[in-house]
Amino acid sequence: MRLLHDHEVDPDRGFLPAKDPLERLPKDFAPWEAIAPRVSSLLLAGQLRPALESLPALALQGLESREELERAMLLLSVFGNAYVWAREEPAMRIPRSLAVPWCKLAEQLGRPPIIAHASIVLRNWRRIDRNGSLALDNLETLQLFRGSQDEQWFYLITVAIEARGAEALPAIVRARDAVAGKRLDTLTGELETIGRVVEALTEILLRTDEQCDPYIFFRRVRPNLAGWPEPGVVYEGVSEAPVKLAGGSAAQSSLLQSIDAALGVSHEHEDSRPFLLAMRGHMPPKHRAFVLALDEGGPLLRSLVLANRTSYPQLADRYDAAVNALDRFRKVHLELAIRYITRQSPESDAKGTGGTSLSTFLKKTREETQAKLVGD
Repeated sequence: MRLLHDHEVDPDRGFLPAKDPLERLPKDFAPWEAIAPRVSSLLLAGQLRPALESLPALALQGLESREELERAMLLLSVFGNAYVWAREEPAMRIPRSLAVPWCKLAEQLGRPPIIAHASIVLRNWRRIDRNGSLALDNLETLQLFRGSQDEQWFYLITVAIEARGAEALPAIVRARDAVAGKRLDTLTGELETIGRVVEALTEILLRTDEQCDPYIFFRRVRPNLAGWPEPGVVYEGVSEAPVKLAGGSAAQSSLLQSIDAALGVSHEHEDSRPFLLAMRGHMPPKHRAFVLALDEGGPLLRSLVLANRTSYPQLADRYDAAVNALDRFRKVHLELAIRYITRQSPESDAKGTGGTSLSTFLKKTREETQAKLVGD
């Protein structure tokens, strides 16, 4: 499983960190930690921008471990997005005391300085029972914007999907090796595992509306995850040129892009490919490289399935079952997007927080998934 190890993919937790996320920074960063639990109340009182503007300029030298860097990135990403979208009129400049350390951290971690899946999901959870599993009902968030149960549940659904999806990643690597050795029995078993895991992910996704209301999500959760308004935002102390960045998006998850890549489900249409490739830039660099490595093997797997469709039909059956499971996941995701965004939006063509045309993108990725089925 060297491919997993080399790309910081945990065999048990997948793209979630092997160590539980850090819950507090060292004392030198007390000003950041003091604001963190007050973000919601400061937003409600209209005082968040003044509070962030008064932050002292903190040097990053005191941040030593990866866990500390990621905790800082989570806090600054929440502060930055909350600052821009604190009021109806977005801020077009981010104050120096926030912008400078945020951009330095982003450069160090290889990600853009804006809220992203890598922070608000992968590094934003704790286990209620420290000895328990990463099951949905044993998780709570570390940091929120508005502080509602709806917001917390929205993030935790995705954490639980990442945790449950971890089982598919070693299977994907073993499938890759089986393709190289043309071991059809082994490949059939690994495809069965991948399909079963994707089915489990869909069941988790279906729990979204248990504690996340579409109206509250659209008006109180989603705005904080948005990308920057035109023509972009200035990071004071870094550059006077406005920077336009996409906000947080499920497309930034390495898990689904890895499953796509492993199965040879390519997205080539102009309504899907450019956006999915752009979202890889928001992934941790080693996770991004892992997906890229899988891109090279997916077509070989599908070609092997096609070549043995008649002589070894059970392989094609397992492959199609995995693709159908992925299609059902995307169907449920599209249905949720319609209920949580399209029906809530006054616009006829609602945009995702990543900036793409939501329904067009999701429909196209479903079509491209269905097109990879090999059965008659």
